Amino acid sequence: MKILVVGASGYIGRHLVPALVEQGHQVRACARRRPEMEAVFEPQLKDGSVELCPMDLLHPIEVTQVCEQIDIAYYLVHSMQAGADFAERDLRAARIFGREAEKAGLKQIIYLGALTPENTQSTHLKSRAETGEALRGFTTPVTELRAPIIVGAGSVPFEAIRDMVNHLPAMVLPSAVKNTSAPIALDNLLHYLLEVQQRPECYQQIYDVAGPERMSYLEQIKRFAWATDKRFKALPLPFITIGMVRLGMPLFSSAPKGVIKALLGGLKDNIPANDAPIRELIPQTLLTYDQAVEKALEDERDAPAPLNWFQGNMAFREGWPNAAFYGDSLIVSHESALPAAPIWQVLSKIGGKQRFFFMSWVWAIREWIDFCVGGPGRELGRDTEDRFIVGERMDSWEILRVDESREDEKSVLLGFRMKGPGSGNLEFRLEPLPGGGTRIKMIAYWHPAGFWGQLYWYAMMRPHTFLFWGMLRRISTLAVKAHLRG
Repeated sequence: MKILVVGASGYIGRHLVPALVEQGHQVRACARRRPEMEAVFEPQLKDGSVELCPMDLLHPIEVTQVCEQIDIAYYLVHSMQAGADFAERDLRAARIFGREAEKAGLKQIIYLGALTPENTQSTHLKSRAETGEALRGFTTPVTELRAPIIVGAGSVPFEAIRDMVNHLPAMVLPSAVKNTSAPIALDNLLHYLLEVQQRPECYQQIYDVAGPERMSYLEQIKRFAWATDKRFKALPLPFITIGMVRLGMPLFSSAPKGVIKALLGGLKDNIPANDAPIRELIPQTLLTYDQAVEKALEDERDAPAPLNWFQGNMAFREGWPNAAFYGDSLIVSHESALPAAPIWQVLSKIGGKQRFFFMSWVWAIREWIDFCVGGPGRELGRDTEDRFIVGERMDSWEILRVDESREDEKSVLLGFRMKGPGSGNLEFRLEPLPGGGTRIKMIAYWHPAGFWGQLYWYAMMRPHTFLFWGMLRRISTLAVKAHLRG
């Protein structure tokens, strides 16, 4: 069967797509950013089981194209990071998709919404319900699953709790954390999503899904701390507002601010759930909260870690669970009229005797600081001075990946091995320009560890931008000189 997953690069999509492939389906994965999908679904792309289709849901022509020759679509989209008008954007997107799905003759749309109490004031929760209504406004049968908090690595509420417990000894919280819900394990939710497909009895139905335990948000925080052997004290106080929490969260958590802001609005409500109908239709063993946390952390540790950056990749967090799931990146680029080969030849000498091409004394200061706190900052030199070899060191960096298979496109990934409040990597890419020449990119990836990791990243962003820009210009200049001499 040909299945479309809209929002494939999101938290649920990146788990659902491989599960659908495992069932033997052909999957067309859609999201706005192709590079992120390429990184996440690299194994499935290699065997041809997944087709990638970048798409903007607000562009009807693009939606028409991706709906062609599709049997069933999973609709996993939300726009909470888009700004204050996310609810309006979600509604427009759902109407466009519903209309185009109807024209294409899809057999079913499976929509993942959210459990929504009556009379809620949460813009996020109301938007989830309105999106489902918009999809049902057309002839394509819709199956809507309304979910509570999802317990799994990458779920924003789960990551907010993890960052809080990992990096703070205690925190005062609003009294709203005493409100209750029934959080569901990721595996249980995926099972429901897979099983409702192509079931006529599920068409035009709305199902509540939930875990087996009803508990407060405060209890979830305490039990996560217990499951991870952390000492953490949470104190709910009536004068602490959700707005205060919204302002304080970015100080210790790198979870997406727009999503956090939207989700915190739902904290004011007790979230009801009547999941008896779907439990009767699709029986399964529901994991308790403690079991779900343990399973989430175990799956994260055991998951293959390809050397492509995407949110949560443990290879870019050095296997360190205190480094936040959600990271950030800084990209600086420079264009050269030269082909990739002479630039690569210069770049390959970075570190060691050559040092870093530009303001190397700045790097030396950082290395001495690291040395003073017991790090490898002064372990200078290279095993091979003029080419990159995976596994070798480059001063206090490790060469993790080298790709020089193409004449016009090359890359190298370095692992940051100095001590710091987070996990970092540095990537150089040489990419061909359409009219000839090469774009040199320098990309820093950073997964912070709490407040100090956040502070380090934002304090160093401008200095790093200036430093990287100078490095790339100097590399380009040296390559031109070498090219003219040659």
